[in-house]
Amino acid sequence: MESSASPLRIFYLEDNPLIVFHIEAMIEDLGYVFAGSASSFADLVGRIDTIELDGVLVDIDLADGRTGPAAAKWLRQRGIPSIFVTGQEAIAAEYPHTALATIGKPVSVAELAEKLELFRGNSQAHESRPSHTSVGRS
Repeated sequence: MESSASPLRIFYLEDNPLIVFHIEAMIEDLGYVFAGSASSFADLVGRIDTIELDGVLVDIDLADGRTGPAAAKWLRQRGIPSIFVTGQEAIAAEYPHTALATIGKPVSVAELAEKLELFRGNSQAHESRPSHTSVGRS
């Protein structure tokens, strides 16, 4: 991560709490801000206006079904970039213009670091994203 730039705020849409804890530690170890998590698309929709974020990591299968692709599309329509994080890369590949990239599970620190910087390079992230007042966390 660039030391002169402000740290990106990363939210994680994932229904497995053990994976969330693992990725949270990786995000923070890389110098980014973990902005919280949600286990379902419905939970994300209900909380989106209370979360400060620059990008969202999105799993394919969530607590409310295979809703990750729909969540990524919904985020994109709101100017919020996402990256799929999944063991189902073939399914993620069916949505090539929905997310900025795909990270396969298990997640490596090197790949996570590389792909998170895509949020910084995305014109809709960080610079033009309106700030919210609180950081959500589950």
